[in-house]
Amino acid sequence: MAERASLQAEIHRCLDRYADGHRLSPRQWQVCAHIGDCRTAALGGFDWVCDACGHHQHLYHACRDRHCPRCQRSASEQWCARQRAAVLPVTYYHVVFTLPHDLNPWVEAQPRLLYALLFEAVWATLSTFAADPHRTYWRLGGRLGMTAVLHTWGQTLTRHVHLHCLIPGGAIAADGSWHDARSTMLFSVRALARHVRGGFVGRLRGAADAGRLERIEPGQVDAMLDRLMRTDWVVYAKPCVSGAETVVDEIVRKWAGATATARH
Repeated sequence: MAERASLQAEIHRCLDRYADGHRLSPRQWQVCAHIGDCRTAALGGFDWVCDACGHHQHLYHACRDRHCPRCQRSASEQWCARQRAAVLPVTYYHVVFTLPHDLNPWVEAQPRLLYALLFEAVWATLSTFAADPHRTYWRLGGRLGMTAVLHTWGQTLTRHVHLHCLIPGGAIAADGSWHDARSTMLFSVRALARHVRGGFVGRLRGAADAGRLERIEPGQVDAMLDRLMRTDWVVYAKPCVSGAETVVDEIVRKWAGATATARH
């Protein structure tokens, strides 16, 4: 019987040959090793025995690597179910914020810090825009909602850090009432890009001044921040015509490179 197609099977079959012509980083080797060993004797295992009938079953440990499709499948399905249950009967918008690739070496050196700063800058930007009734097409004047998923790789398996945001078309006012969006157009993507760029660079400057950029040479900081402010950041936005549930599924389908989620 033919072996069932899986990422693990392809790693066993092709990794050595692929590595002959391509350079893999230590982290990439580590992830491949985790996926290759997942639920095999290499990770050890444990026995289940029924006290009533004596049935015995041996199970192997999972690698629990976030890149492993076998380990993430259950978590992804549970997350999808929770998001679908929370969807409101309003139009949703799918917004994607992308970090410039100039930052990739810093992401490699300080991933947790830079990912956290991206979440903070994006949420601060969106909530600021929603709270100001004179700033945006929506003219909401309230508190926005957001579900966000961070992806760290692109479809070609190259470093491509971007934050997917699912945003309901409305906001909660100070008196607790719901304000629907007054336009089918989301906030200006150009304004979003400029605001999140300034917010992220400001937070990165604060982190540098506080000594939190531990693996970055001090002389590189000013040049990098100047380069980031001269770069046009990429923001993508469109309404979810086919429904928010479709976007939830699409985000999770690409979740092999995701690292974190957040709800506000």
